[in-house]
Amino acid sequence: MIKIGGALITDKSKPFSIRYNILNRLAHEISRAYKECCSRVLVVHGGGSFGHYVVAEHGSVNTVEAIVQTAWFMKELNMIVVDALMLYGVPAVSFDIHAITVVQGEGIYLYLEPISRALELGLVPVLYGDIAIGDKVRVISGDEVAWYLSSYFSPSKLLFATAVDGVYDRNPSDPKAKLLDTVTLNDIHNILFSESQGIDVTGGMKLKLELALKYASNGINDVVIFNGLKEGQTYSAICGRLTRCTRVLLYEY
Repeated sequence: MIKIGGALITDKSKPFSIRYNILNRLAHEISRAYKECCSRVLVVHGGGSFGHYVVAEHGSVNTVEAIVQTAWFMKELNMIVVDALMLYGVPAVSFDIHAITVVQGEGIYLYLEPISRALELGLVPVLYGDIAIGDKVRVISGDEVAWYLSSYFSPSKLLFATAVDGVYDRNPSDPKAKLLDTVTLNDIHNILFSESQGIDVTGGMKLKLELALKYASNGINDVVIFNGLKEGQTYSAICGRLTRCTRVLLYEY
């Protein structure tokens, strides 16, 4: 399973902007890996300058207008991602999170049988951060979708393509910042996370790791955070050839 950060495929400082050169390269690398070394793939992507911008403009998702616009713009971004994957021969199929998710108290429930059947047919489901309705309406980040799906499908690899090489011990812009080769669940509260660039309403790198505390599953063998801006890294990550990255150790032996 690969989660593509919204900051990769959009410019989060500019509303509704697509980085087509990066998106197309990522789609090509996913296609190559799908054909050469991994025929069973799930793709999730973030909201970038689409969902984050709309939610920030409304201040919440507690109005009809906010719900409608968030769902609409995230669907638009999702179809752009699906189109790019299909262009490179990936049998990508969109699954709308707001259509299969129910908010239950502080948790969520996703109806996953259609996704399971799609995988059995050799399709590549493409899901995304979105709004969800239930006991209340709330934003479901792409990271949470990825972790939730991983706890159910137990992928051999859970990959997070971001705009940095991995997790650092401090703000990556600090010359003294050190890339952490591995991070354990016990380390998460001791890392000094930097603020996300651009608009971010879902918590960035900090939440990405904290979700591991909630959704960690015995079936996930490899959790990797890597830099999707670098050419070839996404292909290498899917095919197990990545060197510069951070591995999240869900269990200490």
